Amino acid sequence: MMSKEHGMISLSIVSILLIASLLFSLASSKQVYYQIKRAQNTILERQAFWNAEGGLECAFTELKQKNIKPTELTFSHTCSDLAPSSLLSINSLPATGDHTEYKLISHYNNNGSREEVRKTIGYGGGGVLSTIETSASVELTGSQHFVPNKTDNKASDGKYKCKSVVSGGTVNYVASVSGTDEHFFTLDSTTNSHGGGGLGAPTFECNSSYLSNLFDPAKPPSAFSISPVKGGDILENETVDVFNSLFNKDISEYASVREEIKNDAVGIVIGTNTSDKTSGGWVKNCHTKVDNAYKNGKRRIWIDGNCALTGSVFGTSIEANNNEAVQLIIFNGVLFTKTVSYFNGILYQYVNTTLNVQTAWENLFDETTEIGVLPGGFHKHDIVTLGYNNMPFVAEGSVYIDGGVGIDAIDRTIRINGSIIPSYNKGKVTKHSTQLKWAKGTWHDF
Repeated sequence: MMSKEHGMISLSIVSILLIASLLFSLASSKQVYYQIKRAQNTILERQAFWNAEGGLECAFTELKQKNIKPTELTFSHTCSDLAPSSLLSINSLPATGDHTEYKLISHYNNNGSREEVRKTIGYGGGGVLSTIETSASVELTGSQHFVPNKTDNKASDGKYKCKSVVSGGTVNYVASVSGTDEHFFTLDSTTNSHGGGGLGAPTFECNSSYLSNLFDPAKPPSAFSISPVKGGDILENETVDVFNSLFNKDISEYASVREEIKNDAVGIVIGTNTSDKTSGGWVKNCHTKVDNAYKNGKRRIWIDGNCALTGSVFGTSIEANNNEAVQLIIFNGVLFTKTVSYFNGILYQYVNTTLNVQTAWENLFDETTEIGVLPGGFHKHDIVTLGYNNMPFVAEGSVYIDGGVGIDAIDRTIRINGSIIPSYNKGKVTKHSTQLKWAKGTWHDF
């Protein structure tokens, strides 16, 4: 009887142990299963994360290769080489508009695994921030209607603190001897009846303190009965470095920029050979060479030396979009323009302090046949007496400009003489100078 009781007790203990072991095994299996599923989910999550980060890298590459901003229509918002468009999408904040900084947003979603990664990109090389920006002084003659950069700054009345001219020297208006009704005038929506820019009248309003009306008090325009006004849209004695603003590089690095333009499908370098120039450094028939380059689809035009331009060498109209914007660079040379009808984009000129401007102008008159353009506003004997020996840029005649003008010419004077109607257009100014970079805070910021 005792043996049977001991047997029952042993059997019960074994049963309990087996049940406990089974329960432990089941619990362990469940834990292992849970761990396996968790590991699988972690793998899927990391895959989603790296796909999202890969989307940012892919988007960055596309933006850099196309030289565009994420708000432009040509940006694909996808990376089909990495993942189907149904799984991966790339967008930006702000979602619209032209800005110097954007937050790229890459979103990946596959079978419930969702990841969103955000990193900031910045566009340097913003270029000029006014219609004309120069380290030189500015002398204005004739009739000029400037459409300024309205800027992002507003006065207390909500109207814009506009910019039309930024100068490293002074800005002066000098009436011509025989001209009438001449003046420099800053245009906004309140004065659009007086004349508009190449794309029509401006729609923004400048604060009244940022509007200028310059003329000779002895020869006042018939439409005005006020004294000349130099408003806040004209800044004088400013520190200006246009090359750095355009290319985010020091002028000493100009060769790398020239090489970049040379290798660009829409780029060309003119005037590198001595045989292409006159004895005074003028590119022979520069206007013809530029005209041919433009007609052949070149939009980034680098010119080594002096250049004289005339005629419709940059097309026959002001373009409504930025696609055909030109980046014209005159490097260490004198620039003379005579009735260049239309210009879309950024005109940049660099003048070294050692450049002999007087010799260049004298050579223009001596070798007119090979250069192809002759000034109408002054003669050879006027070069010294009228101060042209320190003027590396002279514009004559009429021209519409939509974009901007930037000139590095320290201690010089640029002269604009004629019916000039320039309008600031940031999109055209920065078309070929976006200089895309990862901003601080990304995984590239080591």
